[in-house]
Amino acid sequence: MPAYRLDGFFFELCDCYTICPCWIGRSPDDNRCTGAFCWSIESGTIGDVDVSGRSVVSVSFHTGHRDTGGQEVTLFVDDGADDAQFAALATTFTGGNGGPLGELGRLMGALREASRAPISLTTQDDHLSVTVGRMVSGAGTVVRGGDGAITELRSGRLSEVLGPRAEVGNTSAFRVDLGGQAASVQVTGRAAMRGPFRYESRGEP
Repeated sequence: MPAYRLDGFFFELCDCYTICPCWIGRSPDDNRCTGAFCWSIESGTIGDVDVSGRSVVSVSFHTGHRDTGGQEVTLFVDDGADDAQFAALATTFTGGNGGPLGELGRLMGALREASRAPISLTTQDDHLSVTVGRMVSGAGTVVRGGDGAITELRSGRLSEVLGPRAEVGNTSAFRVDLGGQAASVQVTGRAAMRGPFRYESRGEP
């Protein structure tokens, strides 16, 4: 497995309420969850492949606790990626290259598809948004406390596979429509998180 180092920011949006229960090791609201994990890579390499500026979105559906390993996953890599970047990112963000992102492979029950798509991930001031072609769209706003500071979650259950510090938010809209038999959702006022990430792996034999 190649070594990798990746830096950037992540978004997580799902159809659970308030803070996504996965962050505190609980089962999802209504015992089922459809969500999108989004990574914007500001700088990074996987082996000898430079993946700086690339984006990845993983749409997942599962019932029960996330640790049961039954997630159905559809992975999107932004359509600006060349063949080497696509292959490296698809393998890494489905857990195939181990390291801190190896958990994504251990949790996955089935990879429905990995494909290129136009991806836009933006964050400015208190707002965040994501679009993946016509399949995924979402927008949200972070939550501020009585002192005016952004509400944060640290050292949560997803701290290794997403980031050590997550800003808590709510969605104004979140929609997933993958067609066919895949999970679809269209909701408002649900969970959104954002924060920085740094993933490092020295590679494994």
